[in-house]
Amino acid sequence: MRLQRCPALPALVLGFSAVSWASADAAEFPTPLAPETIPNVRTLPEKLPSTWAFLNFSSDRIELRDVGSDARAVEGNLQARDSAMLLISSTRPEIYVADTVWSRGTRGTRTDYITVYDTKTLSPTAEIVLPTKRGLITAMEGMFAFTDDERIGLVFNFTPASSVTVVDLVKRKVLSQVEIPGCSLIYPTGQRGFSTLCASGTVLSLSLSADGKVISRSESKPFNVIDTDPLFTWSATLGGVRYFPTMLGHVQPIDTHGDAAAVLPPWSLVSQEEAAANWRPSGWQPVTGDGASSLYVLMQPDAREGSYKEPGTEVWVFDVASKTRTRRLRLVRPGSSIALTHTTQPLLLVQSGERVDVYDATSGSLIRSLNATGFRTRMTIQPAP
Repeated sequence: MRLQRCPALPALVLGFSAVSWASADAAEFPTPLAPETIPNVRTLPEKLPSTWAFLNFSSDRIELRDVGSDARAVEGNLQARDSAMLLISSTRPEIYVADTVWSRGTRGTRTDYITVYDTKTLSPTAEIVLPTKRGLITAMEGMFAFTDDERIGLVFNFTPASSVTVVDLVKRKVLSQVEIPGCSLIYPTGQRGFSTLCASGTVLSLSLSADGKVISRSESKPFNVIDTDPLFTWSATLGGVRYFPTMLGHVQPIDTHGDAAAVLPPWSLVSQEEAAANWRPSGWQPVTGDGASSLYVLMQPDAREGSYKEPGTEVWVFDVASKTRTRRLRLVRPGSSIALTHTTQPLLLVQSGERVDVYDATSGSLIRSLNATGFRTRMTIQPAP
């Protein structure tokens, strides 16, 4: 039998394919996308929402994220280079970032400076050049702090001699340099001053005049057992008292109301059984508080010598008045840094690798998880005030 050629068949098949593709395209893309406006510039609220938080990537960028929304939006970015730290003013529409750059990227002429950003636009509005002494350790508490109702900024220096640069943030100028030999980091104390932790196990307190000069100094007796159970340098402030966890599971309160820090009696975070199981505080930013009565501490089981910076698996909540634990919150993923939003119902933010998990701080249930793709270093979390 001879097969007859059907010249119309290829055209029929091609025609059917074209119709099929056209139908698929129409179904998948029913309407064309509207062109995006470039540049697309938004204005943020002068008072940032309390569900927003700054995620400090230490040497890459500082992201402003909405942690209270399932949209998981990035609301803005601030420049960040080497160990950059930020302060968010609650009295002026300004944000301050202390940073360091080199003229040739990683070499050349070094410049330390504070950039002043407008809160609504995140645009730089001023710059304060600092002495080239700023401590380049990493982004952490105690590197950059307010005092004197946010008029004065304090910058920790390490060359390796330690000192503090006192800056008038309103007049945009450096006021003075304060030497603090053998001591590290800055914790605001009293109306216009700061305290610093010293290698001798003491805390040194200094009061400043309006023009940034030291007018009084006082030093506590040794209390920080550096050789066996030293303090973490991170703290949480509740009612004017700073609470520092220790490596072996105690907490050291320091009252910072007055011009001189007052060291209060320590108490334990763990029972005898928990201490025997080596439950200890851990992580990079291991402690936070609700500002009133509850202290949150990131904890790890089976801790060992040198594991104090490793992620923790639980967050324990303590009532500081009764010195008792009220809750144990088990994390979905081990976390390295924790912080609480300043909302009526606080959200617990936990950095876990390349994610920031958002928990209900009361129930401990995971609400949502934010991507931090590409993040490889320690993160500092700073909720909007």
